[in-house]
Amino acid sequence: MHFLHFRVVSRKDAHFTMYRDKSQKALFVGIGGGNDAFSAILAARSLKRVGYEWDEYAFAGVLSPFHHHTTTEIHIPGASLVKHDSMRFLLAKDGGSRIGFVDAAIARLLGETSEFEGAPLFGLSLKDGSIGLAQTFEVLAQIYGTIVLVDVGGDCFYQGSTDTHVLSPMFDAIVLNAFVKSRVPGMLFETGAGTDGEIDPEPLEKAIGGTSPNTYFLHPDDMSAWEKLYETYISPVRKGNTVPATIQAFKSEEPVIEREYRARAHVDKLRLYSPFTQRINTGLAKKFFLIEPSSIRNPFAIDCTNPFDWFMKTQVALNRTNCEANHELLYQDRKLGRFLTPSPLFESDGRRAIVSYGIDRLIYGKTDFVWMFPDDFESIDPDQKAWLIPSGDKLLTVTVKNKR
Repeated sequence: MHFLHFRVVSRKDAHFTMYRDKSQKALFVGIGGGNDAFSAILAARSLKRVGYEWDEYAFAGVLSPFHHHTTTEIHIPGASLVKHDSMRFLLAKDGGSRIGFVDAAIARLLGETSEFEGAPLFGLSLKDGSIGLAQTFEVLAQIYGTIVLVDVGGDCFYQGSTDTHVLSPMFDAIVLNAFVKSRVPGMLFETGAGTDGEIDPEPLEKAIGGTSPNTYFLHPDDMSAWEKLYETYISPVRKGNTVPATIQAFKSEEPVIEREYRARAHVDKLRLYSPFTQRINTGLAKKFFLIEPSSIRNPFAIDCTNPFDWFMKTQVALNRTNCEANHELLYQDRKLGRFLTPSPLFESDGRRAIVSYGIDRLIYGKTDFVWMFPDDFESIDPDQKAWLIPSGDKLLTVTVKNKR
């Protein structure tokens, strides 16, 4: 494949090398979920404003491995096509209920926005971990001369145990590792730094600065149009925090604002939350950064073959954090298991409530087994523990002796 190299200079001694092939096609990939996939629209418009432009655009988001999606299969391994009527379901042994799917709303948005009308929206699978996704990127790079990773909030800059209230580092880390491993041309578009409630402004600014980014200011017109799209298409499906926080920080005249965020535990019908306050540097959040992905030092961006492999290599072997897997269901060897691994952001009473409820669901046959940390297993009520068979070491696999 032959590439045309050109350089965009944003300030003295700063540069970013971009790659485009003759087809002039670009793929924008939201790396952490629905907020990032939606933010790919802002990324495309912001890059166009500062001189990057392509003949054709395409978009993509990542599909949670903890849900079932009715997307359309295509001839690209690890990728499918998301349409306006695609759906997302919880996993369950007796058929899971339908839940909101932001990516379907984005597909509708693309179909109704003349600027991107006809642009496809891909769903990228995380079921085969970063190693499988790297192969997907290799195929996509044969179609799209440039791949732009998109992150809003900054959680892909997780630095380790010092970032004490990181919320969702898993998806970003898997995609980041996969992209670097694939060695395909592209860059990371980072905006709204600090607005996802995951990393404090001081270490986040230091981490971004360490990548020698090209820095630009977000444009008011692009932000206004993005806000309207959010209110029309995304907010009715899921009222998140990151996008409204990014908009608030952009508009604010205060140097620092505070917003409440929360860790959440959704275990079937159980709903628990652990709130905390996040400071946001509005000056940082008014900019976007173009970054070489390989320059990011994220200890969770490791080679992995599936979500369980990622969990073992990060949450068990490295740092135990709040993450996307904590209370989710996952099929393994055709059996349905649950990560009954409550976030460390919950106090002991909340952790015990989560564990107790999850064990009840196991005893009543709603799951075939659960994964637990030994200290959480020790907190189980003796009446419940009498039903259980634990096995393993640093992470236990727990089954029941007899079903009620």
